[in-house]
Amino acid sequence: MDQLSKIIENFPGKRVGIVGDLMLDRYLSCEIKRISQEAPIPIAKVLNEKFVLGGAANVAANVRSLGGEAEVLGLFGTDSKGEMMLKMLREQGIERSLSLKSSDRPTTVKTRIVSGNHQIVRIDMESDENISKNEEEEILSRLPEFLDRSEIIIISDYAKGFVTENLAKKIILLAKERGIKVLVDPKKFEYFTGAYLIKPNKEEAEHTAGVRFMADYSNASEILKILHEKFNSNLAVTLGKDGMMISEGKGISRTKSLAKEVYDVSGAGDTVMAALALGLASGSDLKTSALISNYAAGVAVSKVGTATVSVLEVLELIKKNGVSSFV
Repeated sequence: MDQLSKIIENFPGKRVGIVGDLMLDRYLSCEIKRISQEAPIPIAKVLNEKFVLGGAANVAANVRSLGGEAEVLGLFGTDSKGEMMLKMLREQGIERSLSLKSSDRPTTVKTRIVSGNHQIVRIDMESDENISKNEEEEILSRLPEFLDRSEIIIISDYAKGFVTENLAKKIILLAKERGIKVLVDPKKFEYFTGAYLIKPNKEEAEHTAGVRFMADYSNASEILKILHEKFNSNLAVTLGKDGMMISEGKGISRTKSLAKEVYDVSGAGDTVMAALALGLASGSDLKTSALISNYAAGVAVSKVGTATVSVLEVLELIKKNGVSSFV
């Protein structure tokens, strides 16, 4: 634990820049006791409404809760939800001055109707068209200043149109010139060739490689080799209940999941990205940073809804479970 705790102790003050799709996650906690007379559907009586930061904004919130400094570069609408997001970012100490307001598209809001610990339905209000050329040019003009204020970059791409191919390639190019690592949580893999690390989940890795994992992962080297050759990047593949797998181009290492009870996986990938970035920014190698992120994910999935994870929670899970390892 000493090695991991020493790295985690270095998280405060590390500056992480997060580029991507900013969202609000709205939760309606409901009581369901009867069926509607209008149609054969349950009636959900709202007991509580809650808003939390989502998407790239949730990555930033996790960076802050883990002790780092976070700045977002994204876009939100000139609507009431955009104002709410700005207020929440400000309250959580997340820098957002280089982000854009747009009158042409709404702030992305994902509403989840929840009964007990179970999601009943999700309602998305969003635009997934690419940002306009004028908006892209404005973001590109702000990019050098954004990079100069960051020690490491996360691209959080939810395919909502903010991370265009041109923007992705420019980030990777300019970051390399500055010696800054770029970590990517992608939807469109081809945009991110040459990034320091790409983090797909199991299904995304299978889809992109065109090969499914065997039940025992005995063909994992084949799949990750395909991805390496396509994208020239280190890989961290999240495997849900089966843990995480990483590859730096020379073999594959895998560690088990640390979650004892999984209540909700919403936002767990955001937590992984935040912890990975802070570990690397603190001078840790990829394998050790991935171990820390695996503990952070174990905390995240034990909570209901999109959630942040604290340093104390991560350290407590390490203490409780002991230091795991990659095999």
